[in-house]
Amino acid sequence: MTKDELIHTLKDDLRIKKEIIAVKAMKQPPSDIPRYKGQASPGMCAFVGEILKDGSVWYATQENLGCFEALTGTGTCENMPRDEYLNFMIEQNQSYPMHKDAKTLVDYYDKVDDFFKHPKVDGTGIVVGPLLKVDDPDLVLLFVTPHQADILTRARAYLGDFTRGFAGMGGCIFTIRYTFNSGDPSFSTSDTAWRMFAGLDEDELTYTFPYPKLLEIADRIKPTAEYVNGFKSMF
Repeated sequence: MTKDELIHTLKDDLRIKKEIIAVKAMKQPPSDIPRYKGQASPGMCAFVGEILKDGSVWYATQENLGCFEALTGTGTCENMPRDEYLNFMIEQNQSYPMHKDAKTLVDYYDKVDDFFKHPKVDGTGIVVGPLLKVDDPDLVLLFVTPHQADILTRARAYLGDFTRGFAGMGGCIFTIRYTFNSGDPSFSTSDTAWRMFAGLDEDELTYTFPYPKLLEIADRIKPTAEYVNGFKSMF
């Protein structure tokens, strides 16, 4: 299935309303895509929100994202030293309590980093834009309802696989880092910042696919959607 056909089935058969966003890790700055001007704050969530509104495509580096978890999660930026990162998060926690105390915060990120591994740094930045404008992306971000997520998950199950779902603090950990590093799709409620700055509706989730895995199920989306929608109408 071609990229145009994939976009057609996602929009017409799955009935996704928001733009389909592609993310591509770059080993070198691209010559055909402009560098983002300024800094998206707080980070990738605001960057994606801007692209959803205007359909732009950009190349971004650490200078362009206030929070660069999306870059460390795609191997295009060095991680902040752990002690420095934890101290920063503890300071943030004092301004707005995400965790009940500093020990709980450290324990939380120990659990997160033990499971959601960072990839090896092997790039300079990321290209982010509508799927139509990005060739051979690494990841595709789909903003879907639980009903649409069920259709995608059933299409994967048809080929013998399942999808993990996550929730927690730090949207890019669950929507970018896990799928990029593992090569497996995932869906997530993400977190408050991702949902607000990316502009998700209350009934939307983020379903992240490696592009090849999305192509694998593309021809199953229409018949699966027809089955699920027909099954609902029977009751």
